[in-house]
Amino acid sequence: MKGILGYGRYDDDPDHVGCPRAKSDMTPCAARDGRLACSDEPEALCVGCGASPSAALGALQSALGREITSPNSATRSAAADELRSLVLEATSP
Repeated sequence: MKGILGYGRYDDDPDHVGCPRAKSDMTPCAARDGRLACSDEPEALCVGCGASPSAALGALQSALGREITSPNSATRSAAADELRSLVLEATSP
């Protein structure tokens, strides 16, 4: 299941993304659920682990050898949506 930076898909459910910081596979997760798993602005932290989606996005972009970019939107929670998209792409079966 483990892939880049600990993100991955479950063998028994390849549509479900695992996050290395999630307390369980049922915990809300910005890497899996995008902005739906974030607290309100301005913090917009993952409610499952308290991590910053912006920081996680930058780390994943770096690990994939991509240019580190900021979210397309003015809100910090937009980083969670971009993180979710990149995790799905990076862990695609």
